[in-house]
Amino acid sequence: MGIIIKQSIRGSIWSYLGVAIGFVTTTYLYTEYLNTELVGLFGLLAAYAALTGQFFLLGFQGVTSRLFPYFRDRNSGHNGFLFLASLVFIIGFAVFLVAYYWLKPLLVESNLEKSMLFAKYVHLLIPLTFFTMAFVFLDSYNRMLYDAVTGTFLQEFVQRLLLFAIVVLFATNLISLNTLIWSYSAVVCLKGLFLFLFLWQKGEINLHSQLNFITSKLKKEIRSVAVYSILASLGSIFVFNIDKIAVNQLLDLSNTGVYTIAFYFGTLVVIPSRPLLKISGTLIADAWKRNDLNQIKDIYYKSCINQFIIGGFLFLGIWANIDNILAILGEDYLQSKWVIFFIGLGYLFDMLTGANAQVIAYSNYYRVALVFIIILIVLVISLLFLLIPIWGITGAGMAVAAALLLNNLMRFAFLFKKYKYQPFNSKFLLIATYYTAIYLTQILIPQQVLLWDIILRGGLITLGTAIFIYLVPVSPDISNMGNKLFKMRMR
Repeated sequence: MGIIIKQSIRGSIWSYLGVAIGFVTTTYLYTEYLNTELVGLFGLLAAYAALTGQFFLLGFQGVTSRLFPYFRDRNSGHNGFLFLASLVFIIGFAVFLVAYYWLKPLLVESNLEKSMLFAKYVHLLIPLTFFTMAFVFLDSYNRMLYDAVTGTFLQEFVQRLLLFAIVVLFATNLISLNTLIWSYSAVVCLKGLFLFLFLWQKGEINLHSQLNFITSKLKKEIRSVAVYSILASLGSIFVFNIDKIAVNQLLDLSNTGVYTIAFYFGTLVVIPSRPLLKISGTLIADAWKRNDLNQIKDIYYKSCINQFIIGGFLFLGIWANIDNILAILGEDYLQSKWVIFFIGLGYLFDMLTGANAQVIAYSNYYRVALVFIIILIVLVISLLFLLIPIWGITGAGMAVAAALLLNNLMRFAFLFKKYKYQPFNSKFLLIATYYTAIYLTQILIPQQVLLWDIILRGGLITLGTAIFIYLVPVSPDISNMGNKLFKMRMR
């Protein structure tokens, strides 16, 4: 578990340095110098790129996560794994190009009235898809080499730093609107190129063919996992990107911009989860290979308790300062309040249920996740088209929260039925009770001047949580890490 905590903390450090930069970019530069339609364009391009970038890998990211341990051998160039991956990548991107030129007229026509800016720049989906495919695969590959930090560093920190730079250039009139949009696309693409160069320098890019290594049994398993992963990745990425597309189609690009900003604040809760789950997934895959059920159970439990402590702290901090956040964003974003709440709550529940997706994905029952995803797709589409016309972008946030809740309940029930994994105990109730008490306490504080109010409420929550974790050993991992950091400060 030590490698999980170590890489999770390193990844979280980069993530939150990126969050600090992203906070300034999102709350000040975007709201001050970009209109909601332009913010909506960025969000919509990112949503489509996530969908196409995952789907047209033809399931090979799933093959990497599940079957790479059988190829892993640095001395032999991992038995030609990257050569096989390159063939799939080329085929997948070729299929995307055919699909793009077939669907482009429909995309343009359906957006001419409500989202003309998107219709004008729809061609940017070609480079965005290519480099998103590259990053998704290479990040999966690098993660299986026990490095969950570099991908996080590139996506959460470097990308946000470069986005900050180009928006500053636009704000100071050094680049035009057209250059800003192209620069945005280039920044999103660069992380895939950077990760390739990083792996090349490490000597982990080996394109030699060793197809004779692939036995008929392994070939059958690759096909099976790939087909499953295509459907599974389509479902999961579709569910968590369709919200912006639905908001754009049912409302307009301006509302998509407001929703994009609100979604950003809601997802601040889940940022520490990403590096933790990346490295947890690698260790779980190895544990399944050894059929070490006790280690899997241990990782599952610790991922739940540690993520709940961190996620609860962040959700509490955001919601306690929601009025301050809205004051910073300005009048155009006042309707984002309950979007932030529902998105944050949904992702808090996602963190509470830990590495359940990774446990199922790397088990012999990995195909059952597809059934969950099909149910999830039907639910989220139904809720989006039901709730958005009634409550606007708040309805979209409610739909995403409901999707996260249902998906994780299904995973929890399945793991309990098949393996009797039940990670929850009285410590979770104790944590929830304490966070509730801290929230009710800060409500009693009269509203102060903006900056002082943020410092006061944030300080109370941070100090209270630190004291609680120190006095009540609900998580040995977090307590031990806190003690180490304290000793380092005392030296």
